[in-house]
Amino acid sequence: MKELLAYLITGIVSYKSDVMIRKEESDTTVTFFVAVNAEDLGQVIGKEECVINAIRDIINTASRGSDTTYLVEIEEYAHN
Repeated sequence: MKELLAYLITGIVSYKSDVMIRKEESDTTVTFFVAVNAEDLGQVIGKEECVINAIRDIINTASRGSDTTYLVEIEEYAHN
């Protein structure tokens, strides 16, 4: 699932090398924390969060049939 998320995120950002995805797991939940370059943040979130919500929908659809719940959260990454 992390590979799918990385594919989706890197496909829409300008600074692909700045994309970082951190994974935290609990009993039945996996949360992915996505960090991107500050200049790409708007591209990833989208107007009224439409892009990030579409990415979440794709991840949820791909995980159907699994006992695990997948969450995607955005963290800003300030590149120097």
